[in-house]
Amino acid sequence: MTIEPFRSLPGQIVEDLRTRITAGTLRPGDPLPSTRVLARQRGISRGSVVAAYDQLSGEGYLVATRGGTRVNPELPRPPRPEHPAPGVPARPRLLGDLRPGVPDTALLASTLWRRAWRAAAAEPVAYPGQGSPRLRRLLAEHLRMTRSVAVSPEQIVVTLGARDGLRLILMATEGVVAVEDPGYPTLHQVPRNLGREVVPVPVDEEGLSVSRLAELAPEVVLVMPNHQYPTGSQMSAARRFELIEWSRRSGAILVEDDYDSELRPTHPALAALDPQGSVALLGSLAKTLTPALGLGYLVVPERLHDDVARHMLPVSGIVQDAIANFLENDGMRRHTARMGREYRRRREIFAEIFPRGIPMNGGLHAVIELGEDEDEVIARCRTRGLAVEGLSRYWTASDRPGIVIGLGAHNREKLREVLVELRRVLGT
Repeated sequence: MTIEPFRSLPGQIVEDLRTRITAGTLRPGDPLPSTRVLARQRGISRGSVVAAYDQLSGEGYLVATRGGTRVNPELPRPPRPEHPAPGVPARPRLLGDLRPGVPDTALLASTLWRRAWRAAAAEPVAYPGQGSPRLRRLLAEHLRMTRSVAVSPEQIVVTLGARDGLRLILMATEGVVAVEDPGYPTLHQVPRNLGREVVPVPVDEEGLSVSRLAELAPEVVLVMPNHQYPTGSQMSAARRFELIEWSRRSGAILVEDDYDSELRPTHPALAALDPQGSVALLGSLAKTLTPALGLGYLVVPERLHDDVARHMLPVSGIVQDAIANFLENDGMRRHTARMGREYRRRREIFAEIFPRGIPMNGGLHAVIELGEDEDEVIARCRTRGLAVEGLSRYWTASDRPGIVIGLGAHNREKLREVLVELRRVLGT
């Protein structure tokens, strides 16, 4: 692992080990070096390694045993990697990466961004507990202006990202966790790794089915009301009020994943409609800025604050100060506006080449439904150097084959070239 100076050290270790575990390089039951040994090997503080191990243990990837720390033996084993037979040519070089979830970080190249990082690096500070008071104050103002959510800085916790924010809520609650079907599999894995029962709830044209929630009676509900992933739909106003009323009656916690909200016209956040304090707002800057940051935020309901505080992990002070500077110097607003314009043009290119694709009113992905076997299409794409992702992985049980297309990895000229090649592969 190469240490990047302006990123959270615990976050980098977490990302590296999580990738090794999910890829199968580290397998269930494998031992890990002690925190002292790993810190010495990588030339970093032991505290950073301890924080990373704690987060991965909280997410269910690691377990502490008498003999040391190991990869959780209860994790499902990943499929064995494919080994081409002798004489079989290597796969073609990658022509285009159309996998979703990757923003165009080239759009970040601005004077305000560089200035924010220079100022943060000049006087590094470590922030304990909830995070930088200045950043939390600026995030509270940002949420008030952009999401109509009136919160105090004391209600905000700075996190290592969306998964860490969800982990905090789950560590402070008990019981069944309801998730949208279809929904975001990376987040859905967090409660599973923690040993929680996860129940899928269908999504219709108005959003999450509240009538099914009444039948399942979960204690925690993970929901994307403003940009449901991957369908791109928005929850109707009537369904929002129905969901809030259900949570009031049941006492359940709603975890609102405010995915992509800065990049599309949207309703106010669900948390803005919540007078009872039953909504935890989960925020991440991964799609707006870069996944490399390892920084997000969580608006915590008052009744969970003390329990959440017991499980918080440190976030790089330099990263916190850089983002605070970027919010304060108006760089975030300008960058978001620029991204919104750019991604709108990319969606227009997609709609031109795939007029039957599922339209997205904002964001950086699109969906193509297929009339043939999904795995066969993905295999054909691979042979032509195209990396795409199947729609079925977002469903618990899907009979809707398709592919999810990311629009962030290439500039407009390259994106058009890659999408035209994809159209040839699909024969449309």
